[in-house]
Amino acid sequence: MQMTTTLQTAKKARNLLVASHALQHIAMTALPPLLLFIAFDVGLTGTELGFIVAAGSVASGLFQMPAGWLADKFSARQLLLVGYCLTLSGLFLLSQATSLSGFIIAQVFYGMGNSTFHPASFADVGRAARHSGGLAMNMALHNIGGNVGTAAGYAVSGLLATFFGWRSALLTLVGAGAVLVVGFYLSYPRLDDLDEDEENEVAATVDQEDEPVASPRPKVTSWTPVYVIAAATLLAGVFDSGIMNWLPTFFTTTRGSSAAAAALFSTIMMLAGAGGSLAGGSLGDRFHRGNIILISTTATAVVLAAVVLLPIEGVVLTVAVIIKGFFHSLARPSLSAITSEISPRGMSGTAFGLIFGVMALGGAIAGPMVGYIYDHASLNLAFLILAAFLLCYGITIAAVTYRYRLSGRKASRRSSVG
Repeated sequence: MQMTTTLQTAKKARNLLVASHALQHIAMTALPPLLLFIAFDVGLTGTELGFIVAAGSVASGLFQMPAGWLADKFSARQLLLVGYCLTLSGLFLLSQATSLSGFIIAQVFYGMGNSTFHPASFADVGRAARHSGGLAMNMALHNIGGNVGTAAGYAVSGLLATFFGWRSALLTLVGAGAVLVVGFYLSYPRLDDLDEDEENEVAATVDQEDEPVASPRPKVTSWTPVYVIAAATLLAGVFDSGIMNWLPTFFTTTRGSSAAAAALFSTIMMLAGAGGSLAGGSLGDRFHRGNIILISTTATAVVLAAVVLLPIEGVVLTVAVIIKGFFHSLARPSLSAITSEISPRGMSGTAFGLIFGVMALGGAIAGPMVGYIYDHASLNLAFLILAAFLLCYGITIAAVTYRYRLSGRKASRRSSVG
């Protein structure tokens, strides 16, 4: 009976975190569709809009590292609630801003709130998975929540702004977000009680027959693998941001696509990524996670290179974009699971904060780097360099998993407690 209650509590926490991930990504993608509305209404230049976007990205990247430490010192639940309040405050200030400085201050508040989410939520997904099993699949479901929120955020804020104006659109999101945050506060279970019972549950199964369970947490005490993974994710951050921000421009300049058609390719890629994340979660609990990441990054780099170098168009190009989106997301659940496993005990929030913070800073590098290569050479060369970055990232992560024996395969109950 106790194990059934524990499983239900763990799944409830996981499901609420998936929903909250969608909410966080809706807030994260609320601004981009509104930039043209803001520029027309307030009279800002493109460069000034760039400063506004950068302010949120830099604040989010810098504050994720201390946010991870706070998640370990206090609790993920407490930090998430503080983060939601900061995020919604930032969106509210954004709706009231009338000058460049006002927009930048609002974005700093938003970025501070946004920085708390990934360290806290991914750490608690890992904790919940220790009681429900299937670490990579839990991470996959969490990632899918983010994918759905991203897809919804662009459409929701754009439609609201079209019918009611950009300020009313932001205020509507703030009001809806406040209601959902109250629901989260009242419903989210405390995982501390489950952690206290973990050792007793393991001990109770020591004499049972060998049965498949989630892989035991490796006894890692060194921060070295975390630092290596964080350094590698800088390359992944450059790749992710470079592709997402410049893909429409790439299709417009190299394939002659309209702006709408070019944007549609990004949407298709993102939706294909949801399927890749789900498949990656299943594979990450059955096969070697380092191999999955290496296959994922290699396939993504090869497909991207083919799109750049070969004159493919039409249906073939669409299929290539789908394959690229699928394989790119295939690695994400395994990376999150590896981070959860390799974090020193009680410090997973700090580890996630470090890794996501460095990844966000990599995203800040991508814009000017790709832009410079585009101006002085070509966007084709920029994309080939991004593909090389992703491949180096995959090789590094795979090497870490072999060095620290992070296979991710299921173990027997007897071996997990021996």
